[in-house]
Amino acid sequence: MSVSDSSSSLGASQKAGKLAHNYSWWPLIGMSFSLTNSWLGVSSSFVVGLSGAGQPAVVYGLIFAFVLTLMCGYSLSEFSRLLPNSAGTSFWTLKLLERSAVGDVEELSVREKSSSALDISKLSQKEDETTDDKLLKLSTMDSNSCRSSFQKHMAIAVGLINYFGCVFTTASIVSSLIYSIMGIHSILHPSFELKRWHTFLLYEILTIFLTAFNCNYRGLPFLSSFGLAMSLFSYAITFILCLVSRSDTIAEQPWPKSEDIFYKFHNNTGWKSNGMAFLVSLINPLWSFVGIDSATHMVDEVGHAAARVLVPKVIMTTIVIGFVTSFSYSIALFYCVRDTSAVLESIAPAVTIYYQATGNRNLAVFMQASTIVAGLTCGVASGTWQSRMLWALSREMEAMRPEGTLSRLVTARFASIDSKNKVPLYAHLFSQVLVAIIGCIMLGSTKAFNAIISAAVTLLIVSYAIPSVILLVRGRNRFIEKCEREAGDEAVKAPSKWGVIPHTMTVVYALFCLVMLSFPYVKPVTVSNMNYVSVVYGAIAMIIGLVIVLFSSI
Repeated sequence: MSVSDSSSSLGASQKAGKLAHNYSWWPLIGMSFSLTNSWLGVSSSFVVGLSGAGQPAVVYGLIFAFVLTLMCGYSLSEFSRLLPNSAGTSFWTLKLLERSAVGDVEELSVREKSSSALDISKLSQKEDETTDDKLLKLSTMDSNSCRSSFQKHMAIAVGLINYFGCVFTTASIVSSLIYSIMGIHSILHPSFELKRWHTFLLYEILTIFLTAFNCNYRGLPFLSSFGLAMSLFSYAITFILCLVSRSDTIAEQPWPKSEDIFYKFHNNTGWKSNGMAFLVSLINPLWSFVGIDSATHMVDEVGHAAARVLVPKVIMTTIVIGFVTSFSYSIALFYCVRDTSAVLESIAPAVTIYYQATGNRNLAVFMQASTIVAGLTCGVASGTWQSRMLWALSREMEAMRPEGTLSRLVTARFASIDSKNKVPLYAHLFSQVLVAIIGCIMLGSTKAFNAIISAAVTLLIVSYAIPSVILLVRGRNRFIEKCEREAGDEAVKAPSKWGVIPHTMTVVYALFCLVMLSFPYVKPVTVSNMNYVSVVYGAIAMIIGLVIVLFSSI
């Protein structure tokens, strides 16, 4: 195999252009936390948990979600440290399904024998490669090792599952924002009656508004850092104001009893078992940790060498900060609730709690406005995340197809970097169009839209679990040793014998979400209250199958 052939794996990304290394620690953690924003996520969707099994479902659900998300975070961190690549789970699946380590050693031996034919200038050029260049070659698909159709199709399927999870998450963020905005209007105008067309119109306006921020690279690192600062500021100011204001009204109305927050389950689901009511109410805390893989898709803007260290730290830091803020915030707000029924019936439960805590409409509006600003940065971060995922997946898919095929031309378009704006513009605009189309479903059926939101959690976790399944079957230590041999001993830490536990728990988590989040939230089940998330899974499976068939045949 010639040098030109061996470097063909880099061709797609080089022809498509490169993303600048704009992200260091603060912008990267800013983007990751702005997207996950666990405290904001849990407060925006209180109604699901409260109407299901009550306040304990949210409190203990957050602990449950934190432990399992921590397991997912560890598995993602390990893959990111071994093989940093912006395609994330799709690329890891591709590498895990490569030929066996024995075959790799034989291939390496053949390459060493043929390397004597290389001229001295090429050898010296290879010696002068930077660490980042070496890692780039290691973390890029080699078309010579990607011979199996099953390998290619699995990588595409995992990438598309992850991508649809990204798009659905963006849709859920926009949906959450519109109810937060409408919540302000409802506090100022108590007689306001929300119509379905109100939410649809505001959804589409917000989608267009958020699209603009990811059309140029210049402001994105600053917006990411600002998003982190704004999120923590909003958390702190609303947390303090709620507790201080509520403490001034103790004489008028005492604090809620702790047993109502930590012990008493209020089973409003119709399920006979409180345990089942708790499980079907978990969508609220689970949704609060979506998007923990966002940093894995920013490798090209961090640098491969830096990403090997930064990305794992960002993932774990995001999860820990997310739990600390969401857990404390939920408990604080629950102690500020005076009228639970009013919270459940409100358009935006958080602003209703702010008003009940402070007794001041204007102050409640200010507090809600600060969370909306944090939510807007969350929407921007989600747009960045989904566009980088589609761009990186398209780059890998482009390298799988021969020159001149229609499928390669299409994927090359999505894998391109706009020369003026320095962003994957086509991937971004296409993703936002999908988000806008999902908004049209809201106009037709709120239940169908809610099913799409629920699917966001499961699709993302499943995309994390598939590489873990393959890793466990193939052998974790064997795969790590292979990566050590290719990257150098200094690049990868020795494998821990306990490392199989997080990967196993990630798989268990995915199976749990697939099963439990498909159950109806309330009983008896009717057409109007049925959980339609299984229909969404079926539709996504059909779309992925169609994409793979078309990609392989045209």
